[in-house]
Amino acid sequence: MQRPRGTRDLMGKELASVRHVMRVMSELFRRYGYAEVETPTFEHLELFTKKSGENVVRQLYAFKDKSGRDLALRPELTAPVVRLYIQQLRSFPKPVKLCYFGSCFRYEEPQAQRWRQFMQAGVEVIGSARPEADAEVVAVADSVMRELGLDGRELKIGNIRLLRKVLANAGVEGDAQDRVLRAIDSHEDGRIQEELGRTGMDAKSRQLVTKLIKLRGGVEVLEKVERLLNGIPETDQALRNFRDVIDCLGPMGVERFVVDMGIARGLEYYTDFVFEIYVGGVQVAGGGRYDTLIELLGGSSTPAVGVGFGVDRIAQTLIELDAAPARGGLDCMVLPANEGVLKECLKLVTELRRAGLSADVDLMGRKLGKAISYADSLKVKRVVVVGTRDLSEGRVIIRNMMTGKQESVSRDELAKRLKSVS
Repeated sequence: MQRPRGTRDLMGKELASVRHVMRVMSELFRRYGYAEVETPTFEHLELFTKKSGENVVRQLYAFKDKSGRDLALRPELTAPVVRLYIQQLRSFPKPVKLCYFGSCFRYEEPQAQRWRQFMQAGVEVIGSARPEADAEVVAVADSVMRELGLDGRELKIGNIRLLRKVLANAGVEGDAQDRVLRAIDSHEDGRIQEELGRTGMDAKSRQLVTKLIKLRGGVEVLEKVERLLNGIPETDQALRNFRDVIDCLGPMGVERFVVDMGIARGLEYYTDFVFEIYVGGVQVAGGGRYDTLIELLGGSSTPAVGVGFGVDRIAQTLIELDAAPARGGLDCMVLPANEGVLKECLKLVTELRRAGLSADVDLMGRKLGKAISYADSLKVKRVVVVGTRDLSEGRVIIRNMMTGKQESVSRDELAKRLKSVS
């Protein structure tokens, strides 16, 4: 008896590599303050047919149970986590930061590094619409790659909202818009032009879309995007938000990326900022903002952003690169006393995480008092308050959340001090 086509038996170095990747991810997720959740292997079919995308729906392992209910093995994990949030977590303090690991199933043609059963991991930030939330999700993904030693990674960032606004301006809406985005996601020029032709848009609009999705490079690409989209309604705000996200990447330790306007993602629930990570030409992670999915699945309107990782692909890549697997609650939360020191807080929390501490930063833009109350609700051990005057003197304030005592310490000695009192 042979195993089912498209599945694998894992053992030896392959299984060791998978477990290594999961350990590294689990530790990184902990440092960033994410709480792990686990959802059922199968869900109601409707959960995945509402907005997962035509390709995913076509590849579903769907069946009826003995009571005639329509069920499906999960093809991805964002929708189940959103369902969990709606049912049990929506009253929690925002943002709700969740991480997960689990097997997923898609009936697709087996090929290199693509299986019908595969392990997915990911994180979701639910409740924050701010650009630093998007940037943190990218930083989590980039940190995972760095910790695994994948220095040859390529991070591509794009914006689906801009693509949708351009299509809408050309009269392309609804399912027709989704079909164009799926074609763009395929990166097949012939398919893209064929789908654009089916929309009935004029030649000028087709040319505009074609030019837009071919723009890629550094931050300077945004200037070209701005000129190209000049006069198209509602693109100015989307571009401003895109720039705000990019501005937060550097302070959060993300140093290398490519702006790629041809990124459309295969899942149709993405609404705005999107990104993908490749190693050796293989996509190993991808995510973005999906502000309408929670409402679509029955919850109230709630912003959200997340990223999914292909654990098997990453593990296999490590094997091919001959990179042998190497063998608490939050330590602190860094809070800005005012908006002017936010970027410095992002730098500081990145340094603390890289020093091995579990550290977080408020992603909701709260005033200091409310941010401290939020930290207290999470049972954070210590709060690091960053103020303009203290910062100018090279110092920050550490507040013990158990005793209320505060002390002024050198910014450069902060990590060492926090480790000594952990």
